[in-house]
Amino acid sequence: MKKAFSLLELIFAIVVIGIIASFAVPKYIDTRDSALATTIKRDLITVITSIQSYYLINQDIEKISDAVSVNESNWIIKDKSMLFNDKKEECLSLELKESSIIITIDSSKGNVCRILDEMGVKSETFDLI
Repeated sequence: MKKAFSLLELIFAIVVIGIIASFAVPKYIDTRDSALATTIKRDLITVITSIQSYYLINQDIEKISDAVSVNESNWIIKDKSMLFNDKKEECLSLELKESSIIITIDSSKGNVCRILDEMGVKSETFDLI
C-alpha cells in the first residue's frame, strides 16, 4: 500500500494549478485596477464638491487640503494640485487655477486611467462659483 504521491501525480497537480493560475491572475489584476479606478472617480467627485462648497462659504481657498482630505497612497497632494500616478506615470491631475478646477487625464498612460476614460472621466474644467 503506497503512502505518498508519485512524481507523475505531483507534476500533473502542478500543471493543473499553473493552468488555473494563468486564468486567475490576469482577472485579479483587472479587478484590482477597476476597483482603484472606481475609488479615484469617487475621490474626484468628492474633491470637486468639497472644494466648491469650501469656496462658496469662505470665498477663497489656499490649499486643497483645507477643503478635503484624500487617501495619500493614491494621490500626491500639493497646495493647489493633486496628482494620480498609475505605475509611476502621471496620468491624472486636478489643479486649482483662479476660480476654476481643471481636471486633466491622459488615458494612454496606465491601465487605471484607461478604465477611468471608459467610465466617462474626461479632461474638464469646473467653476468654483
